[in-house]
Amino acid sequence: MNIIGRVTEKIKNGAQLLIRNSVRVIAAFSWSRWALNCLYLELSPSRRALFHSKYSDLFKKNYIKGRDGNWQVVFAKKSILMPLTSAHFWLDWERAVSIVGHDVEVQQTYEAIIGSSSKRPTLFIDIGANYGTHSLLFLVHGIKTITFEPNSLCHDYFMQICKLNHVTPTLENLALGASQGVVELAYPKRDTSLGSINTNIIKILSQSQELAIEKVTLKTLDNYFPKIEHNRTLIKIDTEGNELAVLEGATKTIQEVQPVIIFECWTWNSNERTKIFDFFGSKNYSLYHLPWTPEYKAESLTFDHFLASSSTNFIAVPIS
Repeated sequence: MNIIGRVTEKIKNGAQLLIRNSVRVIAAFSWSRWALNCLYLELSPSRRALFHSKYSDLFKKNYIKGRDGNWQVVFAKKSILMPLTSAHFWLDWERAVSIVGHDVEVQQTYEAIIGSSSKRPTLFIDIGANYGTHSLLFLVHGIKTITFEPNSLCHDYFMQICKLNHVTPTLENLALGASQGVVELAYPKRDTSLGSINTNIIKILSQSQELAIEKVTLKTLDNYFPKIEHNRTLIKIDTEGNELAVLEGATKTIQEVQPVIIFECWTWNSNERTKIFDFFGSKNYSLYHLPWTPEYKAESLTFDHFLASSSTNFIAVPIS
């Protein structure tokens, strides 16, 4: 790179740092945060995703303490308030800009399904809910929701956002899998979103991060639900590498209820992808990329396309 290129790059980096610091200061104080929030509400989904990628970690180093307040988002025409507390501002801010700014293809799919006259769910099952923000999206729309999260550190926050938005949750302190018993849940101490009960994933996490460990109760979804009365059920599975085990423990439920299933599947684990593709094939399901809408007949994924896809979130839909 010549001298002009180096100078240009330095100017660009300096400008980005200045903007980032300015947004941090604006977001920290309630009077200026209100104006930022108003601008945020006008952003398109792609712009919200960009905002999240650039600014969700603004307070992670925790050297600027934000003031108490709320952050407003809108999902499917419903207003949602997210709390911002000075004691945990770095984490509250990240959650506030993540609820409709992270994995926006998932939120777009939720919105399409909720707005569908034929596919709107009467029951949402949130497996691996973490702080419960996905559950909240359905609760504010009056949809019965059952939230499964084994990490007890996440529970108080979920109850707090439910109270703030005047909804009543059903929270189950359980891990779901292919069997029943007691297992170890491991997660990085500063990132509960990476919690897993999969021993292989735990080994990988332990190589680079200090982990917290807690004993949790493990059940199968079939055991929890001897019978589901809801004929329009939507299931979300995000269990950090344990998705196949959750599906295997829900075989009876899937066969009887034929739920639509949104699930995470990491790109690097081709063996897991093969097994998940075969599982859904045996249950007469098709897989699709997100965002997905009931009204648009997208082309289903072949095995080769699913295996090679760079996406991590997919939807499984029963073949009519």
